[in-house]
Amino acid sequence: MSQMPPNPYQSQPLPPGALPPAEVKPTSITVFGILNIILGLLGLCGLAAAFAAFFIPTPPGNELPATQLMQNDAYRIFMYITIPLGFIATVALIAGGIGLLQGKGWGRTLSIGYAVYSIISGFLGLIVNVFLIMLPTLRMLPELDPGPEKAGAIGGMVGGTFGGCIGMIFPILLLYFMMRPNVKAYFQESKRGQAS
Repeated sequence: MSQMPPNPYQSQPLPPGALPPAEVKPTSITVFGILNIILGLLGLCGLAAAFAAFFIPTPPGNELPATQLMQNDAYRIFMYITIPLGFIATVALIAGGIGLLQGKGWGRTLSIGYAVYSIISGFLGLIVNVFLIMLPTLRMLPELDPGPEKAGAIGGMVGGTFGGCIGMIFPILLLYFMMRPNVKAYFQESKRGQAS
């Protein structure tokens, strides 16, 4: 039986433990560059809405739950701190996305910084929500009549908790992919190419 000749178009296999060449931009860089920009723009819209909530007058006798929360000093201080920090982080996310699309190392650095900040602030936000929203709501549940108000309070607590957890999926994935060996190798190679 004759042996088939090697395929001249097939690339040579990499030795065990060797990284693939970093000349080709990993797809994850482009995907996260686009996602960073889209989610950053949506984040700016959300921040604008949160900021506007401070200035919306409410008619007397028609107190919204958010208005009652803003009368809690601890929650108000938390919001005064997190809104400006969220704005800075969101701008960093957008800039990081632009940098990733351009293949710049600072885009990866900003993306990693955003991911770390977002994971930490997400956990802190969950803790604040438990102590300042969930526990007071649980204490007032027995006083509420069965019906839409009680269902809304329970649904809000469950939705807020799950929403906070789901909101951490993107930063965790972003951090994971920005730390992958092929992404690191690409940015190290592009850094060397810019230096020469």
